[in-house]
This record gives sequence, C-alpha cells and structure tokens, in this order.
Amino acid sequence: VFLWPLRYAVVQSRGKHSAVRMGGGQIRKAMAPFKDKAEVTVYDRQLKDTHFSWAPWVVGGQLLIFLNFADFYWRFSMEQDEETGELTPAPAWKRGGIAGISLVAGVSIGGGILHYVSRSVARMKIVDKGSAVVLETYRISGRSTLTRRYPIASMFSRDKLFTGLGDQGVTKEGSPQYSIYAKGSPYAFIMNRQGSFKDPESFDTLFHRAAVLK
Repeated sequence: VFLWPLRYAVVQSRGKHSAVRMGGGQIRKAMAPFKDKAEVTVYDRQLKDTHFSWAPWVVGGQLLIFLNFADFYWRFSMEQDEETGELTPAPAWKRGGIAGISLVAGVSIGGGILHYVSRSVARMKIVDKGSAVVLETYRISGRSTLTRRYPIASMFSRDKLFTGLGDQGVTKEGSPQYSIYAKGSPYAFIMNRQGSFKDPESFDTLFHRAAVLK
C-alpha cells in the first residue's frame, strides 16, 4: 500500500499533461531499505548545524555598507553648475534615485543570502516506513536547523542525482548543487553534492521526474 503514491507521477510538457508509470519492481527495490524502518537518513551534508552562523553577520555588514553609501550620496552628491562653474547639490530626484537603488540592492543581496541558507538541506530522512520525508534545513539565524515534513509522494526533482562521476557517483561538472521540490512550494530545497548520499541511484528512482506539475 505504501508504494501506491509513487507508482504514478503527473507530468507537464508544454502545457500538455500525461501520466508516466514507474516500474513497480524498481519502486519496491528502492523502498526496501525503508519499509521496516522508522527513520533512515538518505542525505547528510556532514556539517555542523551552525555552519551558516556567518550569514547574519555578512548580511548585516553588507546592508550597512549599502545604507552608508545611500546616506552619503544623498547628503554629499554634487554637480558642477554649467553657467557658474560652482559645485551645487545634485537634484533631489537624482540623489534619491541612486540612494534608493543602493538600498534595494543591499536588501536584495541580503535577502538572497538568507533565502539560500533557509533552503539549504542539512539532512534528509525517509520516515514512517517510507511514507514521509523529513528535511532538516538551516535557520537564517545560523544557530540550528528547522525540521520540515512532507509526504514522500509530494517530493520530486528535475535534476538527476546519479551521474556516475566522483566517489559517490553524484559529481556534476559546473554545479555542486542538487535541487528537490515539495509540491505546492515555489522554491527548491538545495542539497550539496559533496554531502553523503545513502544510495544515489535509488534516490533517483524515488524522486527524479523529467517534468512535474507543481
């Protein structure tokens, strides 16, 4: 019964929907290590839960730099008067525009860093005899991890984990990242291919979909 949610994946290709059947034998083989277990760790980044403790400091520091630049430009930006040759304050619209762009850039960069941290996976576990997935993601505070739980049938990835390259067979040239989604969530969770994967080929059997309707 616990295999049934994984037998079919709804896929989307150029606006057309079709059902793709996964082999029952492949699913049973991939699920075998979990069917009698309450919890099995299938991915571990093998880093401390405080690995991203630097993030809030970096974000705060760079935001302060952009804020100071915006303040400095607003207060002291000068232009030379074409008629008199004297230096006069730049127009308010120009000073305000540049200062505003600086603030938006600072907030965007900082937000991007914290978003990356919050979607980075420290550990992934398959629990309850294969019926659910637990993701431990890093908190933006950098002090601990946050636990998220999803039905296993809701998890999917458009990436292939197993490449046959590297010690674990998961090395991908040009990108150390592997993305996995939970249906209903617009953003991917990110795993680092340098982490430890229990069985990459079985992982692909369970979660890889060429295209999935989210």
